[in-house]
Amino acid sequence: MNAADARQHELLRQQCLLRALHGDGVTALRGWAHLPSRSRHDLERGYLAYSANAAASAERALAARYPTVQALLGEDSFAQLARHLWHAEPAQRGDLAQWGHGLAAFIAASRQLADEPYLADVARLDAAVHDAENAADAESDPASLSDLAGTDPARLYLRRPPGASLVDSRHPITAIWLAHHDADRIGRDDRFAAVQQGFVAAAARTDPAALFDTAWVWRDGWQVAVRSVDPATATFVRRVLAGDNLAAALDAAGAAFDFERWLMQALRERSLPGLSVEPDVNMADDV
Repeated sequence: MNAADARQHELLRQQCLLRALHGDGVTALRGWAHLPSRSRHDLERGYLAYSANAAASAERALAARYPTVQALLGEDSFAQLARHLWHAEPAQRGDLAQWGHGLAAFIAASRQLADEPYLADVARLDAAVHDAENAADAESDPASLSDLAGTDPARLYLRRPPGASLVDSRHPITAIWLAHHDADRIGRDDRFAAVQQGFVAAAARTDPAALFDTAWVWRDGWQVAVRSVDPATATFVRRVLAGDNLAAALDAAGAAFDFERWLMQALRERSLPGLSVEPDVNMADDV
């Protein structure tokens, strides 16, 4: 077999395996009659060995990305959910750590999980935390914050913390997440009190479809942190993350937003790496 034939043979083998994994089963392998019998036998044996471990591997990969969802459902129910997702949206890459992005949408569309409407948003928060954990380290430049004084806010841009994001929900997802991941600080006996209070407050809204909670996710050093933010702060942070200048972000947040208070908290929690200043066009023209 020459090099070209060998490449074609390997491509055909991979196509057979992908078809089998995507739902056609081992019959997809047997259907390629023009494969040599030995190669076909090896391929079938490899598929059977792989498929026997696929469900367990998929469950472990999904649990690493969505630990709160697993805790809420229980291990058995989560394992079943992982298998359903695996069959509905099989991995397109060999690295299972990159699989499972569609879980939140899958949960939202599931009739079996319709009685737990908060679960899809908890999955989104889990995914945001996972992304923050795997984000690049922030390049901190605290000295640049001195530009806040005496610089036109329209020329200032707050640097986005790597992996930081906001997750909106009609449910108390921040309290749910903290109850499962911050029990030592909250107190193990009281860790679900905030969750219960959150559900009571959410149920008391005049508009059940209105936004109830926004979770702010960032990395404080090596550790990911999560806290709930008010609507004005969420608007400000969202504009900053979108790349708006400080003036535009402040204008969008409105009078309800306390920038000085936010700044002090951002410095304490290390969620503000620094500032960038846009060159002054007028000064550049004068030079």
